[in-house]
Amino acid sequence: MIEHLRKYTGLIIFVIALLFVGLAFFGDRASMGHSSPTNPVVLTVDGTSYNATHYRKLAEVPIALVMNQDTMGMTFQLGLYQYVGELDGLGDEQGARRFFINRLNLRDAAQDFGIDPSPDEIKARVQKAFVKQAVLDKDGAIKSPEAFDQEAYNEFVKQLPRFGMQEKDLLDLVNDILATEKLKEILGGSLAGSRSFAAESGASSEQQVTIQTARTALATFQEKITPTDEELKAAWETTKEKYMVERKIKVSYLLAKPQYPERKVEPPKLPTAVTEEAKKEEEKAEADKKAKEDAEYAATKRAIDDEVLSKIETILTGIQNSEGKDFEKLATENGWQLVATDFIQRSALPPELAISTAETRPVPVGDYLFRLTSSKEPLTAFTEALQLKDNAYLIARLDASEDERPKTFEEAKDQVKTDYIANKANEELKKDADDKAAKIREGLKAGKPFADVAKELGLEPKSLAAFKATDTVPGEPDVSSLFQTAATVDPGSLADPVIKPDSALFIFVEKRELVKDDKRNERIDQNVKQQANAMQSFTLRSWLRERLEATKVEDPRAKGKH
Repeated sequence: MIEHLRKYTGLIIFVIALLFVGLAFFGDRASMGHSSPTNPVVLTVDGTSYNATHYRKLAEVPIALVMNQDTMGMTFQLGLYQYVGELDGLGDEQGARRFFINRLNLRDAAQDFGIDPSPDEIKARVQKAFVKQAVLDKDGAIKSPEAFDQEAYNEFVKQLPRFGMQEKDLLDLVNDILATEKLKEILGGSLAGSRSFAAESGASSEQQVTIQTARTALATFQEKITPTDEELKAAWETTKEKYMVERKIKVSYLLAKPQYPERKVEPPKLPTAVTEEAKKEEEKAEADKKAKEDAEYAATKRAIDDEVLSKIETILTGIQNSEGKDFEKLATENGWQLVATDFIQRSALPPELAISTAETRPVPVGDYLFRLTSSKEPLTAFTEALQLKDNAYLIARLDASEDERPKTFEEAKDQVKTDYIANKANEELKKDADDKAAKIREGLKAGKPFADVAKELGLEPKSLAAFKATDTVPGEPDVSSLFQTAATVDPGSLADPVIKPDSALFIFVEKRELVKDDKRNERIDQNVKQQANAMQSFTLRSWLRERLEATKVEDPRAKGKH
């Protein structure tokens, strides 16, 4: 019996892991609230408390997987990216909290509806996400068929612990994704896509158009506008709030960067052995030596990083204890010098401060600097220790500040003049374009060719050969805009003028033809499915919002109810 079991070790482990999923999915929520000083309760949902570990595992980790470049591809394949989006887990700092509550509510709903994804369904979703593509021979025949890529899956699982996640947590997550997809079908099961709408929208995008164009340059009108000081002052009086002198600040900061020892790189040593076996042993010894050196250097770097972090913590403690008075002294004692800036603006930071924090969602350092204030509380003038890339840290202090204020007319005059000319020129351009369009339509109605009417109006017509939305047209950088404008205009007609940043564009549609394509019906079917899925997603999101509003949530850290 034992020998038979040994044959199926991998399968047994997989089934046991799925049993853990079931326990996690339907387990007793009362056990979630066990807390300790290092693992406190962070949220209470409908009377059940959840500690930091559960909150991180159920909310922060899935979102981190979605946001991380190394794992983002697999999150699409597993359905995790859409799952996090539908549970409103992205967008702002409250996303993880919404995702956590929504995930709990969906688990309750799945239990109420009797939704329980089977082990085979979970296994199928995992295998579908990690697929080794089929290999063809030189004649196009299948040499090796598409198959589950066990190696790719193993590599993905190896990355999970750095997110605070294990394989059973991944299977738990896939379980929830599948349950949510089934619940979405139940909630929006009566919703279906429109085949006629799909056919019409498909025809619109899959056609090709033949057009003629002409343009009127904005510069033509700008050159003619020469406002007086009185006109500019009158314009400034009504738009003063637009012209402001930015807030300026002076800061002193320390930038703590780990200084790693230079690593000597030796050229690869060529094997000197004669026999293949001896060569392999020599290569293995060389590889082992390199691995050891890599591990030792990594340990050295970690020790230096820890030392820098320890010094930063010492400085932060000293700043707090001295209410900021010992900042310079603390920096010097720990081996760093403060850098003092002149007045700087948010829109023009010096290069050394035009950087971002090293986070899943990086935040510009300038955002922190321009939140600093001078007040009775000295510490409001200090940033926290901002972690940057390469394990560096920055701490800054506000030294001086000049508040934002309205510009005087003389200070704003050049900007006012630029805006005045731009506004007036755009008004003239639009009026001229409407007048010319009316005259072109009159000419077309009288049977004149578009090119002749355009020339009579001082325009230079240009003919474009038939093109589709995805084509490249020589001399036309914005093919998409041309196509979208022409796609719904009757052949032989002029589209409404398109006002561009630098011109007015006239588009005359000669032909619109549907391109023959044997796969059109297949795309229409796909579009109908996408419509239904979009409506079901909308229904799920609406249902989740209602449940979220009805859920009683308490945050012990805020000592308030939301």
